[in-house]
Amino acid sequence: MLLAVMGLTGCQEKIIQNEFHTETLDLFVESSDWEFDMETLQFFYHFDIPEITTRIYDNGNWTICREFGKGTKNAYQVALPMSTFETDTLVDKSVVYYTQYVDYRISVGYVEIQLTNSDYMYTTDKKGDLVPPDDMYFRLQLMW
Repeated sequence: MLLAVMGLTGCQEKIIQNEFHTETLDLFVESSDWEFDMETLQFFYHFDIPEITTRIYDNGNWTICREFGKGTKNAYQVALPMSTFETDTLVDKSVVYYTQYVDYRISVGYVEIQLTNSDYMYTTDKKGDLVPPDDMYFRLQLMW
């Protein structure tokens, strides 16, 4: 009988399913859609992404890139977070330098893109209203 039990355990096979899934989502923020958070002093845009399930959030992986030159032969992507060095000319014609930092938050069901300028250097129009950032393209790549 002991041999029979040993024989049964020797025949057991552990089946591991290694299914690999990917999905890429193109995300676009129009300049007019950026919102400004007065508490954090940053622009943001919230995307509802139902594809980010609890399973993906808990066990998957993701990258978000900003895409430049979308749809052209010169298109390229930069992984977030990213920093760019910017200049702005003030009313008195003096030039100021600042860093623009683009990052993100991700959770089940959403991605939020955040844009912060160093020293909170944001351009305003003649009325004193904040000028939103430019249109921006992003690519969200999910792997699970």
